[in-house]
Amino acid sequence: MYCTHCERIVSERSAVRRQFCPQCGRRLHWFGIPEVTLSQPIIRAILKRKNFLLKQKLQHIEQFYFQEKKADIQLIGLQDALAINPDNIKAHFQLALYFLEIKRTDKAKQSLEEVLKRSPQHIDALFHLANLAAEEEDFTTAITFLDKVIAHEPKNMSALYNRAVGYYYLNDFEKALGAFRDISQIDPENPDILAAIREISAKWN
Repeated sequence: MYCTHCERIVSERSAVRRQFCPQCGRRLHWFGIPEVTLSQPIIRAILKRKNFLLKQKLQHIEQFYFQEKKADIQLIGLQDALAINPDNIKAHFQLALYFLEIKRTDKAKQSLEEVLKRSPQHIDALFHLANLAAEEEDFTTAITFLDKVIAHEPKNMSALYNRAVGYYYLNDFEKALGAFRDISQIDPENPDILAAIREISAKWN
């Protein structure tokens, strides 16, 4: 069959109901027969029906794929977003959160590092990398990331506290004490900070 509008031959299999062009929705004719123009309402009805059938088919394929392969829609969506735009910081970060949720810390680190390549001051990415390093008891690396957070947010209490704890676990009681005292300047009545200062003072002295 032939579409005189698209100027191409259309197989009966790909034609909508074997009468209309799947590309433009106009009636198909055997090669050489002039096109008969359809009214706009009919064309819209044909295209609406075609789009509905196509959507229905895609949904069926999607449901079958995810049931059979047990694929994760969120992961596929993020990977598709990065395939379209590899510099999509939000997608890299969301991918990192996804890997953290399923306990794939190696993949999470890679995604967080991709975030920092594109946005070195990304506070949340720095925080997560610091937490991952602390979980591996690599407190030196954790403090390095926390220092970067504090450089941009000097009164970030979580970063200040975690850095002080990091110094404590490294047995660097002098720096730990100084870090907790810095926090006490911001929050002088915090009982946990005051208790930590007393404990470290006793150990160091």
